[in-house]
Amino acid sequence: MAYQLVWSAEAEDDFRNMVLYIKETWSVQSSEKFIARTYRRLEKLTSMPTLARPTSQQLIYMYKLDRKNVLFFSLEENYLILLSIYPYKRDITRSKYY
Repeated sequence: MAYQLVWSAEAEDDFRNMVLYIKETWSVQSSEKFIARTYRRLEKLTSMPTLARPTSQQLIYMYKLDRKNVLFFSLEENYLILLSIYPYKRDITRSKYY
């Protein structure tokens, strides 16, 4: 069973900021690749949320989005709710979802 994907406002802001950073720092093509790769990973996650590992908080999971970012999400009924995208360069244990 595939879950329906729901973006929180925080996750949307995180993603938008990452895309803008990549576009400004590298190129439009790099940002488009990042977007496509992210959506492929999200599609895989909605099909198999058991790929993620639990965090110390109840009902919140983390999923390695790529080498530099981790995704925090929760599951509610048939919905996979994206809570935040957090960069590994920051201390992940300081995330409010960890």
